[in-house]
Amino acid sequence: MSETTNASGQSAQASASAVAPATDETSQGQWLQVITSKKLTTWAVIAAVIVFAIHVFMGIVVDFGNTGANVTAIDRLAFPVLGAIIAGVCLLLTRARVRVSDRGVEVRNLLTAKFYPWNDIYGLSFPKKSKWARLELPDFEFVPMLAVQAADGARVVDAINRFRELEDKYMPED
Repeated sequence: MSETTNASGQSAQASASAVAPATDETSQGQWLQVITSKKLTTWAVIAAVIVFAIHVFMGIVVDFGNTGANVTAIDRLAFPVLGAIIAGVCLLLTRARVRVSDRGVEVRNLLTAKFYPWNDIYGLSFPKKSKWARLELPDFEFVPMLAVQAADGARVVDAINRFRELEDKYMPED
């Protein structure tokens, strides 16, 4: 589910009238809205646990029986190590986040975060049959926002409504 929180960790519904902005030393100002996807995070953690558990199990049972192959300790250890690497890749999905300030929007998907000033933003769109929203940019470019998932239901609607309020307030008129 999409979670919209302010600096004090309250949901947007609980603190709609009083938003206490968060400040990050490396940010572009005070964050007025932070959006993450609870459903994406939940599925990523579940996938990581399952992948790691299967690889640990395979590391244990790879040496059972006589298959004719010479299985060493390195072979048995390789399964859990490979499982940990794949699980770590699954956990990258938990990093998805969108932060909004009076200066612009920061979108963090898997590896990197990028800040877009309001002057460069044309809006937020959620195309039909799309799994996540996207930030519209000049020249028909866009940035996918993995933190704003359609699967999050009503919570994502609240997050988008709050985003649009901030967009109306800070995005320059053209």
